[in-house]
Amino acid sequence: MLNLKKFMALENNDFKILSVTESLMKRHEFIPLEEIIEFSEIRGDEVEFRIKNLSKDRFISKPVKKILRYEGYQLTSYGLDALGLKALVKSGVIDAIGKQLGVGKESDIFEAINSKGTRLAVKFHRLGRTSFRQTLRKRGFVAEQSQISWLNQSKLSAEKEYSALRTLVSARVSTPKAVKCNRHIVVMSLIVGTELKFAEMEDPKSIAKEILRNVRRAYLGAKLIHSDLSEYNILIKPNGQILIIDWPQSVSIDHPNAYDNLKRDIHNIVTCFRRQSNLTIDLDNALEYVKGNVRNLTI
Repeated sequence: MLNLKKFMALENNDFKILSVTESLMKRHEFIPLEEIIEFSEIRGDEVEFRIKNLSKDRFISKPVKKILRYEGYQLTSYGLDALGLKALVKSGVIDAIGKQLGVGKESDIFEAINSKGTRLAVKFHRLGRTSFRQTLRKRGFVAEQSQISWLNQSKLSAEKEYSALRTLVSARVSTPKAVKCNRHIVVMSLIVGTELKFAEMEDPKSIAKEILRNVRRAYLGAKLIHSDLSEYNILIKPNGQILIIDWPQSVSIDHPNAYDNLKRDIHNIVTCFRRQSNLTIDLDNALEYVKGNVRNLTI
């Protein structure tokens, strides 16, 4: 995560340089200094001064080794954080960032508030944390565009989750409500709860039914399959209700791997309850229930 003090110290011309660097990365891996000067419309000596500071604070970077015949720079994940946060603050979506709520293999989640004092969750997608091969295997939208940078892949991941959340909420699935997406950042309703893996369940049967009921709503109502469901992204809220999070790997029920993904999701749920609560859930029955072929669960 970027240093918020350094973010707050950035000035308008710093953001202009970062924005120009971001846009020119569609044409170059490392942007020539001359092009940054040209497109930012800032005096050359000022650009050089600001780039020196931006590089020191890790908002942009240059090649580690001398591989270029020119002086070139590229945006870093910190630079992308800065641009995304700037846009969200400017548009009034968030007013301040607070404590970190969670960290995963491919994301960071922070608490935030808006100008009305409403608490929100801000999720930064960070696909570069897992191996390239693993990302290609799990994410079809990345596999189709494997030549783009990790930063752009993170943007696609955020856009996909944002779209999924909007569809899921319309289908009455218990999941965070999407508020706004900018670059690799998704702002959503506050995420509060204990991961199913660590939750104390007084009535595991009721919780299992509620989870599968929501998986069914996602399948039948939103036409989506989570594709990465486990005891780590199902939360038990303080009021006892569930919340299913982390949807960037979701696929349509028409996807070629839809059945395999759905079966793996449900198998993970069945295994979790058997291990944690000695609760037996019939996998085949649960699959047919989620797909809408039977009305009742065998638990």
